Amino acid sequence: MIRLIKGMLLGGFRGLSLFTDEVKRSRRMGTVPALIVLLLLGVSAAYAEDASVVRATQVDGTVLKNGSPMKDGDIIQRDDKIEAKANSAAVLTWSNGSIVQMYQDTTLILQGVMFEADRKMETTLLKFEKGRIFAKAQVPEHLFTHFEINVGGSPVKTQGSEFALKYDDAKKEITLWSLLGRVVVDAATGVLRVDDGQQAVQKIGGGAATAVAMQDRMKSSLTNVSKKLGGSLLIEEELSSGGPLKVKIGGVRNRRGDAPYTVKFKAIIGGGSGNIKSIRWDFGDGESVMGKEAQHTFTQGVYAVVLTVEDESGQKATAQLNISVEEACGC
Repeated sequence: MIRLIKGMLLGGFRGLSLFTDEVKRSRRMGTVPALIVLLLLGVSAAYAEDASVVRATQVDGTVLKNGSPMKDGDIIQRDDKIEAKANSAAVLTWSNGSIVQMYQDTTLILQGVMFEADRKMETTLLKFEKGRIFAKAQVPEHLFTHFEINVGGSPVKTQGSEFALKYDDAKKEITLWSLLGRVVVDAATGVLRVDDGQQAVQKIGGGAATAVAMQDRMKSSLTNVSKKLGGSLLIEEELSSGGPLKVKIGGVRNRRGDAPYTVKFKAIIGGGSGNIKSIRWDFGDGESVMGKEAQHTFTQGVYAVVLTVEDESGQKATAQLNISVEEACGC
């Protein structure tokens, strides 16, 4: 109960399943009245604002939500079943940045979107029954993401990536292509990791497959899909010259890792006078260094890494990136 109250007051975690479990446990402990008081005070609205709202932003052809026609703008809620029929497609968009494109003959169930304020973590759980999807699992740099898709009982997980996924229920076979970032599959007897530009075919219930290089034609096709869906929060772009001094943190692909976790950073700078006076990194644990590139080892916890740049004209610019170090993130 204390954890639930704390989470709600701080922005909390969203998801009816977690809420229901806590209520049941509270009843056994005789603490439900305290929870009801919080709800009557309107505290529940806090966590509803932090987790993403999932919305259908493009519906083409016959797409059903719980058996009824779905249209552009519809909100997808917990346990909603989305079916894209023959010659149909849909795009689902998370307000924090993730995107899923559903192709024809695809069935997907949203099992929940949750937010844990203390970990700055948004978790999305999906069940993929059949078909093919393209996913951009991404959130802004001040948040972390755990994106997990249950495919035939095998979890397909990522902390941030762009990937395509096909599931043949008859063959009990998953085909996975990673355009950007790492995707992890928990196989029956091991773990399959598919990185940038790789693909793999995984049998449900079988041992971990081996990832191989993606075919150029497939990579080109997925790149076009990604561009059509909009900009990526995962692509590291250079900053334009001219104008005021601006900076961002680059070099970090995985913002979550197992303790101890060593991360390399680089400063990406644009604008200003063109002559940099100082570049400072503060790692959120009391340690700091100077220089355009930096490396730091973090112990378990959540850290706000702050980059501060000053040019010779006195202009200053800052950027921030969060790092989460866990006992076992399964990344």
